[in-house]
Amino acid sequence: MHQHALKRSLTAFAATFALCSPLEANMWNTEDLPVVLTPARLKQNRSEVPASVSVIDRDMIIASGLSKIPELFRLIPGTSVGARDGWNYVVSYHGTNYRDSRRMQVLIDGRSVYQSGLATVDWNDIPITIQDIERIEVVRGPSSASYGANAFLGVINIITRHPADLTKYEANAISGTENTENYRVSYADEFLNGTYRISLASLQDDGFDIDKNGNTRLDSQTSKLINSRFDTHVNDYAVSIGLGYKMGETTDDFADVDVTAPNIKTDDYYISSKIEKELSEVHQLTFRYNYSAQKQIREWTVEVPPFFIGLNNNPSSSVLADANENVVVNRQDIDLQDTFIWNKGLTTIAGIHLKKSRVSSETYYDDTLTSGNYQMFFNIEKSITENFTINAGGSYEYEEDIGKNFSPRIAALFHLTKNQSFRAIYSEAIRTPDLLETSANWSYKARNVRPALDGQTEGQLITRATGNPNLKPEKIESREIGYYGNFSQHHLQFDVKIFFDQLDQLISNSISLERFDPVNSGNLKQSGFETEIDFRPNHKWLIHTSYAYIKSKAYSNSDASFTSSTEESFTPKNSASVLISYRTDNNIQISLSQYYAKAIGTSQNKFSRSDMRLSKKIAFSNSEFEIYYNAQYRLDEDSELLSSNIYRNELRQFIGINLSY
Repeated sequence: MHQHALKRSLTAFAATFALCSPLEANMWNTEDLPVVLTPARLKQNRSEVPASVSVIDRDMIIASGLSKIPELFRLIPGTSVGARDGWNYVVSYHGTNYRDSRRMQVLIDGRSVYQSGLATVDWNDIPITIQDIERIEVVRGPSSASYGANAFLGVINIITRHPADLTKYEANAISGTENTENYRVSYADEFLNGTYRISLASLQDDGFDIDKNGNTRLDSQTSKLINSRFDTHVNDYAVSIGLGYKMGETTDDFADVDVTAPNIKTDDYYISSKIEKELSEVHQLTFRYNYSAQKQIREWTVEVPPFFIGLNNNPSSSVLADANENVVVNRQDIDLQDTFIWNKGLTTIAGIHLKKSRVSSETYYDDTLTSGNYQMFFNIEKSITENFTINAGGSYEYEEDIGKNFSPRIAALFHLTKNQSFRAIYSEAIRTPDLLETSANWSYKARNVRPALDGQTEGQLITRATGNPNLKPEKIESREIGYYGNFSQHHLQFDVKIFFDQLDQLISNSISLERFDPVNSGNLKQSGFETEIDFRPNHKWLIHTSYAYIKSKAYSNSDASFTSSTEESFTPKNSASVLISYRTDNNIQISLSQYYAKAIGTSQNKFSRSDMRLSKKIAFSNSEFEIYYNAQYRLDEDSELLSSNIYRNELRQFIGINLSY
């Protein structure tokens, strides 16, 4: 009781503290580059942040030659990336459960794309392209103290390109292996004392070629999208608005009972808005409202024995029936943040976040369900001496049917110089169970049964799965020490981290109809170290390297069923990446990259791939034309993540053009 009272008092104190008058004025824009925005919801020099953080900037995105957003995270130390299908990627810091992206918070310009109704991040249905991205910040460690329950293992914050930074017209095209055909055009201009950008794109590829038995895979994807961003100033307010829509179709492999293809047609759309008000040189308010929705239509025909769908009187040995996995989800988020610089050594942040989710599915829920959540957060950055800083924060969160939880974080930073620091961090975080885990009422209705007996054209699959309303939040305690150095005179950045994480009450068991058993049966210990180096001696060279060693041990303290490999197989013991790029005086750029992970996936395979990008830019008048060649060569003969994810060719090749004017 006293502990909960203390937590409530600390939260209330922080919220009140941030709304009082300042002791001493200090300008906003005094920080040195490079700065990051994500870890503490505050612009900070990387040597001052209370977390391990990595940045993928636009130069790295271009040099990598990658065309799929999830693959960019192979550049980040400790981050596991895999494809369950050609279009269904999973990205997770320190791996853990490979089946769904359930433990990472993913933001696009501050808007969460985590779908609580489906318990996942659907990377294929994010309505942006890789060309729309300016930079990505990855917080490598628990971040519930700033971003709430789903920032369990970390945060990925994708920041799109500002319209003012684009040329008026852009066109991009790429074609290559697996029938890849991607096209994008964008237009940017000025409007109402501001700037806007509109991007349209068409994306297509055939996914993996064959499964482990040599059968052709059906995991292609085609999609069309539009997104826009508008930034302006109205009086003393900075306003940013984003809109997007994506429609697409993915194919899926036939199961034993399928007669027609169980393909998925998806519509996604969103609106995001941010309003910033600088009340003074030291006081800023930020308000966000975001809305997103997704509609998935998956309808197909199956052939089953009639008793499978409860029609015991039907004399046929098998019947045809129509089934579906249709889902409609949406979420609304409201976020209010107050940032105050009290003096040169004290900054506070406090705010509140409200979320409402809604999901409707006849198959998964047999109903329409809603859930609500509110979060109060705070962060205090205090310089004790010129070389010693304490950063403390926390999040008090309440969710319907789950209850109240508090996630703290405290960091101590010792500054050798302004751009070099040692850090020691302790943090706790939670992941609250999703609607699918707590409230599923999962079964299939069979319609249009044929042949039918006595007009019995409908049935119900006799197998049913129900959620567990007694689930508790997953928990993590994380301890790390690290060092960050920015040697600007040498254009070199270096980061190293040693960590020990304890994960408890994990919901590890399968979320599938046949083996649906969501229980808090899993525990996991992870320890190891990570490092990354970014070296850019001049404008011609870009060198980025990363390495991670992770030791994982999963175990159970309960009598419930638990398979340790579920929480270990997506965490490679060793993983590394290297990206080297050089640009000549006549605008020829060659980039080489290498990605390595072992062991990873259900078969504990090795992932080893070498990529190359060769490009030539030609400038004329006010325009620029670029032609490039990308190649990806697998150095092993293993499948990717799952045993049935196989490309026939070791070498995948792509040719593309970029035009801007």
